[in-house]
Amino acid sequence: MSYSRLATYCNRTSQHYDGRFGYKVCKITPHYMAAAWSGKQCADYFARNTRQASSNYCIGINGDIACSVDEENAAWTSSNWLNDSQSITIECGNINNATGEMTQATWDSLVNLCVDICKRYGFRLNYTGNSSGSLTMHKMFAATSCPGAWLEARMPQLANEVNAKLDGKVETPKPTTPSGEKYSVNLPICTNTLSVNCYGTSTVKKGDWSGVIGRVIKGTKYPYRVDRNGVAIGWTNDAGIDTDPHTPVGTTQSSAEAIDQILHEGSYVTSVHMKIGNQGLKKIGDDLCCYLSKLGGWFPIRMVDKVPNSDEYNDNVLHTTNAVVYVSRIRVDAVNVQKNIVKIGGVWVDPTPLTEIE
Repeated sequence: MSYSRLATYCNRTSQHYDGRFGYKVCKITPHYMAAAWSGKQCADYFARNTRQASSNYCIGINGDIACSVDEENAAWTSSNWLNDSQSITIECGNINNATGEMTQATWDSLVNLCVDICKRYGFRLNYTGNSSGSLTMHKMFAATSCPGAWLEARMPQLANEVNAKLDGKVETPKPTTPSGEKYSVNLPICTNTLSVNCYGTSTVKKGDWSGVIGRVIKGTKYPYRVDRNGVAIGWTNDAGIDTDPHTPVGTTQSSAEAIDQILHEGSYVTSVHMKIGNQGLKKIGDDLCCYLSKLGGWFPIRMVDKVPNSDEYNDNVLHTTNAVVYVSRIRVDAVNVQKNIVKIGGVWVDPTPLTEIE
């Protein structure tokens, strides 16, 4: 069983062909997830689902790469057994379901994974616009919009960037989102722009705010989370910071109205990194739980991801109490404003470490 060294996680699904019917890998077919998921979330979904769908790899919105089907087997991805038999198929997370838009982190990982595949199997990417090329699309074989208008428009660019790297050249990519990331965590800033989430898919307000950068998510439209007194008030970008005329003094917010950061029922949230408590693990009902003080108590470990190597192991198992975890994406089931708690995954928690992402 084999997969790329670039993959940091593997959860194999049984939903695939056994082998490749004698065909050699000579194509790559990128798809879109229609979800703002991590690679791990997508691979876990394929592993537990029986709807006869899979892919060789899954790339998340933060650029993580997960294996779902080993390369010697054809995945059930493209609605065409011949294409799947010759292709390494790749599901890519996206931040806009209407267009299939990806983050820069997803794009970069897609390029690097394609380079790795092409090197190992000895072919180059050739996008012809039809199924005869070595870079194909799902919509060539079925009535679907996959991989979405955003990636379809960039298929020639994908081939060019991959081939340039194969030739040892550096292809200058066209930016798909503001570059951002020139500022770092803990920097006091002033900004005239705040978005409810880092992707810019919800409310974006103009005004005047100050705070500190609490988190950076690379490749997103608004990569900087702005914190005030330890609480996230929104997300901003280089333009919002650079065009604000004020100089930050401490971390106090100006008198302008802050974006409403009360989490909303039905929205999806992510969390900051959280060290598990020294209490170890505890069985509560059917769930094995760890103690997360930032969330206010015991929380099921099936709902969190581990920061790789935080406990000196590069897997998703909590080996020691040094492990650091986070909630990557989960739905808000209910909100109790009076008690300042929210329910996620059936558990009432402190919302302070959570931030709406969609």
